[in-house]
Amino acid sequence: MASSTAALRIVLIDDNPDHAKILQWAFQKTGRKDQFTYFDDAHAALEYLSALKPDAATKPDLVLLDFNLPRIDGREVLRRLKEEEKTKNIPVIILSTSERDEDVRKAYELGASRYFSKSVILDDFGLVLQAIQENCSPSQLGMDYEHGQEHSRSPR
Repeated sequence: MASSTAALRIVLIDDNPDHAKILQWAFQKTGRKDQFTYFDDAHAALEYLSALKPDAATKPDLVLLDFNLPRIDGREVLRRLKEEEKTKNIPVIILSTSERDEDVRKAYELGASRYFSKSVILDDFGLVLQAIQENCSPSQLGMDYEHGQEHSRSPR
């Protein structure tokens, strides 16, 4: 896993190319050199991730996943990623327009590392980016929803 100062290999799955561009732009404005692999289609992203070799140097450090995707929604993508041996340990951060408690709860039940509302990202991206960059190891990203730790839609 890359350290917080090393460039991250990030897979971004979002059907809205404008959201993807804004997110990538915001990362670049920090001066970081993170490498994004962008998919606007969940099926193509799953094929790409499934084709990775288990010890591949190209294995992503992080997946940023929109929860509300057409055809195969983010819940199903997350479920599949966490069931597959070669992708189950990759941290997945959910980016969603939904702020519903049931969506947040489901994300953590399926193995999401964090859940951020896109409205929070637009309002205070610096805080979100800081949380992502400072917590890019699976143990630091993990949130224990089952054992009473507060889940949040933002790192506040």
